[in-house]
Amino acid sequence: MARKPASSITLPPEGEVRASYSPPLAGLAPRGTLALTTAAAATRRSPRHRENEDQYRILDGEHPYVAAARRGSLFVICDGVSTVPRGKEAAELTVSRIDSFFQRRPHIDSLRELVIEIDWELRAGGKGSAACTLSLLWLADGRATVVHVGDSQVYRVRHGETTRITRQHVGGRALGAYMGMGPEVGKVLQIWQDELFAGDLFLMVTDGVTEVLPADELNDTWWAIGASPQLVAQAIINEVDRRKGRDDATALVVDVLDVETGSLGRVGP
Repeated sequence: MARKPASSITLPPEGEVRASYSPPLAGLAPRGTLALTTAAAATRRSPRHRENEDQYRILDGEHPYVAAARRGSLFVICDGVSTVPRGKEAAELTVSRIDSFFQRRPHIDSLRELVIEIDWELRAGGKGSAACTLSLLWLADGRATVVHVGDSQVYRVRHGETTRITRQHVGGRALGAYMGMGPEVGKVLQIWQDELFAGDLFLMVTDGVTEVLPADELNDTWWAIGASPQLVAQAIINEVDRRKGRDDATALVVDVLDVETGSLGRVGP
Protein backbone atom coordinates (compact mmCIF):
# COMPACT_ATOMS: atom_id res chain seq x y z
CA MET A 1 0.00 0.00 0.00
CA ALA A 2 2.25 2.77 1.30
CA ARG A 3 4.68 4.30 -1.17
CA LYS A 4 7.13 7.19 -1.20
CA PRO A 5 5.45 10.61 -0.88
CA ALA A 6 4.44 11.98 -4.27
CA SER A 7 6.31 14.88 -5.79
CA SER A 8 4.30 18.07 -6.10
CA ILE A 9 4.68 21.77 -6.57
CA THR A 10 3.29 22.95 -3.24
CA LEU A 11 3.26 20.68 -0.21
CA PRO A 12 1.67 20.93 3.25
CA PRO A 13 4.23 21.77 5.97
CA GLU A 14 6.07 18.66 7.15
CA GLY A 15 4.19 16.90 9.89
CA GLU A 16 1.13 19.12 9.64
CA VAL A 17 -2.20 17.49 10.33
CA ARG A 18 -5.19 19.81 10.23
CA ALA A 19 -7.44 18.48 12.96
CA SER A 20 -11.18 18.52 12.72
CA TYR A 21 -11.57 21.88 14.44
CA SER A 22 -8.60 23.75 12.98
CA PRO A 23 -9.62 27.02 11.27
CA PRO A 24 -10.88 27.87 8.79
CA LEU A 25 -13.80 25.46 9.01
CA ALA A 26 -17.20 26.37 7.66
CA GLY A 27 -20.23 25.59 9.73
CA LEU A 28 -23.68 24.78 8.45
CA ALA A 29 -23.95 24.87 4.67
CA PRO A 30 -27.03 26.79 3.51
CA ARG A 31 -29.64 24.73 1.70
CA GLY A 32 -29.58 25.43 -2.01
CA THR A 33 -25.80 25.60 -2.54
CA LEU A 34 -24.58 23.12 -5.12
CA ALA A 35 -21.48 23.81 -7.20
CA LEU A 36 -21.74 23.03 -10.90
CA THR A 37 -19.11 20.41 -11.65
CA THR A 38 -18.19 17.77 -14.14
CA ALA A 39 -16.38 14.72 -12.82
CA ALA A 40 -15.18 11.32 -13.98
CA ALA A 41 -12.98 8.48 -12.80
CA ALA A 42 -10.93 5.64 -14.23
CA THR A 43 -9.41 2.65 -12.48
CA ARG A 44 -7.29 -0.42 -13.21
CA ARG A 45 -6.49 -3.68 -11.46
CA SER A 46 -2.87 -4.47 -10.75
CA PRO A 47 -1.61 -7.49 -12.70
CA ARG A 48 -0.47 -8.84 -9.32
CA HIS A 49 -3.98 -8.77 -7.82
CA ARG A 50 -6.96 -11.03 -8.41
CA GLU A 51 -9.35 -8.14 -7.76
CA ASN A 52 -9.17 -4.36 -7.91
CA GLU A 53 -9.28 -3.21 -4.28
CA ASP A 54 -9.71 0.48 -5.20
CA GLN A 55 -13.20 1.97 -5.07
CA TYR A 56 -14.58 5.40 -5.93
CA ARG A 57 -17.87 7.29 -5.70
CA ILE A 58 -19.14 10.39 -7.52
CA LEU A 59 -22.16 11.98 -5.83
CA ASP A 60 -22.96 15.23 -7.62
CA GLY A 61 -25.93 17.04 -9.13
CA GLU A 62 -26.32 14.30 -11.75
CA HIS A 63 -27.92 12.19 -9.01
CA PRO A 64 -31.51 13.30 -8.34
CA TYR A 65 -31.32 12.61 -4.59
CA VAL A 66 -28.09 14.59 -4.30
CA ALA A 67 -29.60 17.54 -6.15
CA ALA A 68 -32.75 17.33 -4.01
CA ALA A 69 -30.81 17.16 -0.73
CA ARG A 70 -28.93 20.41 -1.52
CA ARG A 71 -26.05 19.41 0.73
CA GLY A 72 -23.36 19.84 -1.89
CA SER A 73 -21.44 17.20 -3.86
CA LEU A 74 -19.18 14.41 -2.61
CA PHE A 75 -16.31 12.67 -4.40
CA VAL A 76 -14.60 9.70 -2.76
CA ILE A 77 -11.69 7.35 -3.41
CA CYS A 78 -10.75 4.40 -1.20
CA ASP A 79 -7.89 1.93 -1.47
CA GLY A 80 -8.35 -1.41 0.27
CA VAL A 81 -5.36 -2.52 2.35
CA SER A 82 -4.15 -5.66 0.60
CA THR A 83 -2.25 -6.99 3.62
CA VAL A 84 -5.48 -7.70 5.52
CA PRO A 85 -8.11 -10.27 4.51
CA ARG A 86 -10.95 -7.82 3.73
CA GLY A 87 -9.35 -4.78 2.15
CA LYS A 88 -11.65 -4.73 -0.87
CA GLU A 89 -14.72 -5.15 1.34
CA ALA A 90 -13.55 -2.25 3.49
CA ALA A 91 -13.28 0.05 0.48
CA GLU A 92 -16.67 -1.06 -0.85
CA LEU A 93 -18.40 -0.53 2.49
CA THR A 94 -16.81 2.88 3.00
CA VAL A 95 -17.84 4.34 -0.37
CA SER A 96 -21.37 2.92 -0.06
CA ARG A 97 -21.90 4.31 3.46
CA ILE A 98 -20.84 7.81 2.41
CA ASP A 99 -24.25 8.16 0.74
CA SER A 100 -25.88 8.50 4.15
CA PHE A 101 -24.33 11.95 4.54
CA PHE A 102 -27.17 13.31 2.42
CA GLN A 103 -29.62 12.37 5.19
CA ARG A 104 -27.57 14.22 7.80
CA ARG A 105 -26.98 17.80 8.87
CA PRO A 106 -24.73 19.44 6.20
CA HIS A 107 -21.87 20.19 8.57
CA ILE A 108 -18.23 19.15 8.82
CA ASP A 109 -18.99 17.49 12.16
CA SER A 110 -21.48 15.22 10.40
CA LEU A 111 -18.78 14.03 8.01
CA ARG A 112 -16.37 13.42 10.87
CA GLU A 113 -18.99 11.46 12.81
CA LEU A 114 -19.82 9.40 9.73
CA VAL A 115 -16.16 8.50 9.20
CA ILE A 116 -15.87 7.34 12.82
CA GLU A 117 -19.05 5.26 12.45
CA ILE A 118 -17.69 3.60 9.32
CA ASP A 119 -14.42 2.87 11.09
CA TRP A 120 -16.39 1.12 13.86
CA GLU A 121 -18.28 -0.95 11.29
CA LEU A 122 -15.02 -1.99 9.63
CA ARG A 123 -13.69 -3.14 12.96
CA ALA A 124 -16.94 -5.03 13.71
CA GLY A 125 -16.85 -3.85 17.29
CA GLY A 126 -13.16 -4.62 17.62
CA LYS A 127 -13.30 -8.05 15.97
CA GLY A 128 -12.91 -7.09 12.33
CA SER A 129 -9.97 -7.27 9.94
CA ALA A 130 -11.00 -4.80 7.24
CA ALA A 131 -9.01 -1.67 6.40
CA CYS A 132 -8.77 0.93 3.65
CA THR A 133 -7.71 4.49 2.95
CA LEU A 134 -10.20 7.33 2.53
CA SER A 135 -9.93 10.60 0.62
CA LEU A 136 -13.15 12.60 0.34
CA LEU A 137 -13.89 15.94 -1.33
CA TRP A 138 -17.03 17.86 -0.32
CA LEU A 139 -18.04 20.91 -2.35
CA ALA A 140 -20.72 23.09 -0.75
CA ASP A 141 -21.40 26.69 0.28
CA GLY A 142 -18.60 28.05 -1.90
CA ARG A 143 -16.02 25.94 -0.09
CA ALA A 144 -14.00 22.82 -0.76
CA THR A 145 -13.51 20.42 2.14
CA VAL A 146 -11.17 17.42 2.10
CA VAL A 147 -11.40 14.60 4.66
CA HIS A 148 -8.46 12.25 4.48
CA VAL A 149 -6.73 9.31 6.12
CA GLY A 150 -4.15 7.03 4.49
CA ASP A 151 -1.75 7.34 1.56
CA SER A 152 -3.96 8.36 -1.36
CA GLN A 153 -3.61 11.97 -2.52
CA VAL A 154 -5.79 14.95 -3.39
CA TYR A 155 -4.38 17.80 -5.50
CA ARG A 156 -5.90 21.12 -6.45
CA VAL A 157 -4.94 22.88 -9.68
CA ARG A 158 -5.63 26.62 -9.66
CA HIS A 159 -4.26 29.08 -12.22
CA GLY A 160 -1.88 26.39 -13.45
CA GLU A 161 -0.36 25.75 -10.02
CA THR A 162 -0.72 22.29 -8.49
CA THR A 163 -1.03 22.05 -4.70
CA ARG A 164 -1.00 18.80 -2.80
CA ILE A 165 -3.70 19.07 -0.16
CA THR A 166 -3.25 15.78 1.63
CA ARG A 167 -0.36 14.28 3.54
CA GLN A 168 0.52 10.63 3.62
CA HIS A 169 -0.07 8.79 6.88
CA VAL A 170 2.85 6.40 6.51
CA GLY A 171 5.67 5.01 8.60
CA GLY A 172 8.33 3.34 6.49
CA ARG A 173 6.38 1.09 4.12
CA ALA A 174 3.46 0.66 6.50
CA LEU A 175 0.33 2.77 6.77
CA GLY A 176 0.36 4.87 9.91
CA ALA A 177 -3.38 5.63 9.78
CA TYR A 178 -6.33 4.10 7.94
CA MET A 179 -10.02 3.35 8.12
CA GLY A 180 -10.49 0.42 10.48
CA MET A 181 -7.64 1.40 12.82
CA GLY A 182 -9.89 2.15 15.79
CA PRO A 183 -10.77 5.21 17.91
CA GLU A 184 -7.48 6.92 17.04
CA VAL A 185 -8.78 7.59 13.53
CA GLY A 186 -10.71 10.58 14.87
CA LYS A 187 -7.45 12.09 16.15
CA VAL A 188 -5.36 11.61 13.02
CA LEU A 189 -8.07 12.44 10.48
CA GLN A 190 -6.91 15.32 8.27
CA ILE A 191 -9.55 17.92 7.45
CA TRP A 192 -8.75 20.79 5.08
CA GLN A 193 -10.94 23.62 3.82
CA ASP A 194 -10.54 26.53 1.45
CA GLU A 195 -12.67 28.84 -0.65
CA LEU A 196 -13.92 27.37 -3.92
CA PHE A 197 -13.60 29.16 -7.25
CA ALA A 198 -14.88 28.43 -10.74
CA GLY A 199 -12.00 26.93 -12.69
CA ASP A 200 -10.62 24.94 -9.76
CA LEU A 201 -9.62 21.41 -10.68
CA PHE A 202 -9.23 18.56 -8.19
CA LEU A 203 -7.25 15.40 -8.89
CA MET A 204 -7.84 12.49 -6.50
CA VAL A 205 -5.55 9.48 -6.92
CA THR A 206 -4.63 6.32 -5.05
CA ASP A 207 -1.03 5.40 -4.36
CA GLY A 208 -1.01 3.13 -7.41
CA VAL A 209 -0.91 6.37 -9.40
CA THR A 210 1.50 8.41 -7.26
CA GLU A 211 4.08 5.64 -7.12
CA VAL A 212 4.71 6.14 -10.85
CA LEU A 213 3.40 9.64 -11.70
CA PRO A 214 4.55 12.80 -9.87
CA ALA A 215 2.16 15.73 -9.42
CA ASP A 216 3.62 17.84 -12.22
CA GLU A 217 2.88 15.07 -14.71
CA LEU A 218 -0.70 14.84 -13.49
CA ASN A 219 -1.03 18.58 -14.10
CA ASP A 220 0.57 18.28 -17.53
CA THR A 221 -1.95 15.58 -18.46
CA TRP A 222 -4.83 17.98 -17.85
CA TRP A 223 -3.37 20.75 -19.97
CA ALA A 224 -2.25 18.40 -22.75
CA ILE A 225 -5.60 16.68 -23.17
CA GLY A 226 -8.00 19.54 -22.47
CA ALA A 227 -10.99 20.13 -20.24
CA SER A 228 -12.42 16.61 -20.19
CA PRO A 229 -12.30 14.86 -16.80
CA GLN A 230 -13.11 11.51 -18.40
CA LEU A 231 -10.27 11.74 -20.93
CA VAL A 232 -7.83 12.98 -18.30
CA ALA A 233 -8.71 10.27 -15.77
CA GLN A 234 -8.35 7.59 -18.41
CA ALA A 235 -5.08 9.06 -19.71
CA ILE A 236 -3.62 8.97 -16.20
CA ILE A 237 -4.55 5.31 -15.77
CA ASN A 238 -3.28 4.45 -19.25
CA GLU A 239 0.08 5.99 -18.35
CA VAL A 240 0.21 4.00 -15.10
CA ASP A 241 -0.42 0.89 -17.16
CA ARG A 242 2.22 1.86 -19.72
CA ARG A 243 4.77 2.27 -16.93
CA LYS A 244 3.75 -1.11 -15.52
CA GLY A 245 2.48 0.18 -12.18
CA ARG A 246 2.53 -2.55 -9.57
CA ASP A 247 -0.56 -1.56 -7.59
CA ASP A 248 -4.25 -0.99 -8.28
CA ALA A 249 -4.67 2.57 -9.51
CA THR A 250 -7.59 5.00 -9.56
CA ALA A 251 -7.87 8.61 -10.73
CA LEU A 252 -10.91 10.81 -10.08
CA VAL A 253 -11.00 14.26 -11.72
CA VAL A 254 -13.38 17.05 -10.65
CA ASP A 255 -13.67 20.25 -12.69
CA VAL A 256 -15.51 23.15 -11.03
CA LEU A 257 -17.47 25.01 -13.69
CA ASP A 258 -19.41 27.41 -11.47
CA VAL A 259 -19.91 28.09 -7.76
CA GLU A 260 -23.30 28.81 -6.24
CA THR A 261 -23.15 30.73 -2.99
CA GLY A 262 -26.89 30.70 -2.28
CA SER A 263 -29.13 33.50 -1.08
CA LEU A 264 -28.49 32.74 2.59
CA GLY A 265 -24.76 33.37 2.45
CA ARG A 266 -22.19 31.29 4.35
CA VAL A 267 -22.89 30.29 7.93
CA GLY A 268 -19.93 29.61 10.20
CA PRO A 269 -17.42 29.06 11.42
